[in-house]
Amino acid sequence: MDISASIQAANQLDLLRDIETNANKFDQLHVDITDGHFTNNIGLSLDIVSKMKNSTDYKLDVHLMLQENTKYVERVVDYGADIVTVHCESTEIDEFKLLTSNFENIGIGILPTTKIERLKSYAEYTSTFLLLTVNPGFSNQPKAVNLIDRINEFKSTIGNSDYTLIIDGGVTVNDLGPLESHGVNIAVQGGAIFGK
Repeated sequence: MDISASIQAANQLDLLRDIETNANKFDQLHVDITDGHFTNNIGLSLDIVSKMKNSTDYKLDVHLMLQENTKYVERVVDYGADIVTVHCESTEIDEFKLLTSNFENIGIGILPTTKIERLKSYAEYTSTFLLLTVNPGFSNQPKAVNLIDRINEFKSTIGNSDYTLIIDGGVTVNDLGPLESHGVNIAVQGGAIFGK
């Protein structure tokens, strides 16, 4: 299992130094892009993707929490994103099908308040799934769902096909062992890495 460091939780005034200081705690970088519409917060700009790609050697997984995904997916892919995840709540299935036909490594995310069943129609077009386990928009929040229950619900709904499963939100050091044993491929950590 890889650990993806959510840079939204890092020191924004000295981002690269904070990443370097904590480099032994993670494998790749997680970039949240929020728009103040899909979430209640405006997060990192799109430009941060190109800056991280040009300034580090890390794989980048970019999590778009936006109302209008088609306007921005191409840009973050061009900027160097290795994985791009959009949300089922803001992406109709026809729009998602178009995105996955035009770009590689497009995943689908789901809010903790949305029933997992909603992912079934997207599973035909992607093998990457992000289960958001906090309410979106801000770093260092408590979990909104039980991680293991949510994973088990996902598995019983989607099955045991070959997929990449990302867990994002409130993941502590103590959660890592159980997540790995339950087949999680990428665990996103913010405050647990950067101490905020």
